[in-house]
Amino acid sequence: MEAKWCFLVTMALLVMLVVVVNGDESSQVKTVVKIVKGKKVCDKGWECKGLSAYCCNQTISDFFQTYQFENLFSKRNTPVAHASGFWDYHSFITAAAEYQPHGFGTSGGKLTGQKEVAAFLGHVGSKTSCE
Repeated sequence: MEAKWCFLVTMALLVMLVVVVNGDESSQVKTVVKIVKGKKVCDKGWECKGLSAYCCNQTISDFFQTYQFENLFSKRNTPVAHASGFWDYHSFITAAAEYQPHGFGTSGGKLTGQKEVAAFLGHVGSKTSCE
């Protein structure tokens, strides 16, 4: 029963992530845009490194802010959490930066990116935040 309740709470929070997004449309990092073999490719510095078509889209930190991460995983550092003290928002964004040039959270538009990140965080939340 506890696992079912935990799953439902995690899914409800993820739905809130997809539905309620108040991110700023402008990026804080200057995007380098080039045309290579007739295709537009971009580089957004540390967050989406390397010339990639996916880096021309919004990155995860454009629509997933620190306060949302803290709300979703508020119990991640409690003694009952499986990975207490293991990760935080900055660690997530840094790790995601390795995969954004390959399309993680940056393909198919903003809504698709949000859904992809929500699915990933739902899985992580079910494995680390609940008992």
